[in-house]
Amino acid sequence: MIEVINPGKIERQPFFQKLINYLWTHDDVTLRQIKKAFEDEVKIDRAIEDYVQAGYVVRKDKRYTLNLPLLTSLDGLELDSLVFIDTESPIYNRLLTLTFETTLGNQTNGLLIEESTDFARHKLTLSNYFYKLRHSQKLSEEQTELYDLLGDVNQEYALKYMTTFLLKFGSKDVVKQKRPDIFVEALVIMGYIRPVDETSYTLDMTFNPDELRFKA
Repeated sequence: MIEVINPGKIERQPFFQKLINYLWTHDDVTLRQIKKAFEDEVKIDRAIEDYVQAGYVVRKDKRYTLNLPLLTSLDGLELDSLVFIDTESPIYNRLLTLTFETTLGNQTNGLLIEESTDFARHKLTLSNYFYKLRHSQKLSEEQTELYDLLGDVNQEYALKYMTTFLLKFGSKDVVKQKRPDIFVEALVIMGYIRPVDETSYTLDMTFNPDELRFKA
């Protein structure tokens, strides 16, 4: 099976992902065969033409062949790169073990939040959450719990309240929050703070006050 990671507008289309996996196991097929395999799809001709123009599908003598730039090496791979990968290949398992560091800033107070993530950004981090919202990518199961709380919230708006609360730990080991606050609750879900009692929280991140930097 071919998995697409960090898809763009074309690569995100459900039919595109169905078609590339069909062509992965059915080489040199006709348009009639494709239409028979996907009878419920509409505007197949237009979609396939887009894929041909993008170079993902090759049309020769009225037959169609897959032409994806499959990932074969992890050398120089950068986070958020568009990747096509065979999930049965040895390199796929290696890709799953890669970790990347992200730094999330904000315009309110200059505080930085450092987090670690997997390449597909499935891990529950603030950087991953806002990235997937921004690029209309499917959330992981863990991230969905955060979405149920925050929804499609504006990144700067959310960070304003989260970072303001986190900064209180610069002078206190335990911080009180008497009224219910979804942004404080979000930090609990992330595992960045921990409840001490019903209204008090302690920090589960490291904090460098000189750099205003929190590390998860």
